[in-house]
Amino acid sequence: MNHPEIVIVPFIFATIGYITWVLVTAWQRRYRIRATAEFHGKLLDKLGSVKDFGEFLQTEAGARLIADLGSDAGAPGGAHERILRAVQLGTVLACLGIGLLLLTFFSPTMPDDAQHAFNAFGVIALSLGIGFALSAVASYRLAGNLGLLERTAASRRVTASSQP
Repeated sequence: MNHPEIVIVPFIFATIGYITWVLVTAWQRRYRIRATAEFHGKLLDKLGSVKDFGEFLQTEAGARLIADLGSDAGAPGGAHERILRAVQLGTVLACLGIGLLLLTFFSPTMPDDAQHAFNAFGVIALSLGIGFALSAVASYRLAGNLGLLERTAASRRVTASSQP
């Protein structure tokens, strides 16, 4: 009894979901970069002379502007958010993999072909989940050693204290 639709249908839905996610993420990133560049351009146009610009750079807002210009405006969040995203994705994938493997072991009515497919998807999802979790741990340690975690926390404190 061969059932290729057991593998093909979920793969098609996963592919459509992934393509949609990539397109939406690219659109959001493009919009964020365009809005940031437009804002910075208008701000720089308001400063009439080099002297005004130099005075502006001496303020806290000027320092933040220069820091924002040097950072990737399209990347949401800092090191904390990227590490947290890897932990979340790793947890979800590991749980999915464990769930698929448990389903194949404890489902007596599942055909052999489907059991092999669910085992394969379960092992792949579990491996990806463990990989993301290990990547998050390595990123956290590396970011801590490079001082990126303290830098992002300090910039958040500055931003929060300057807002009314």
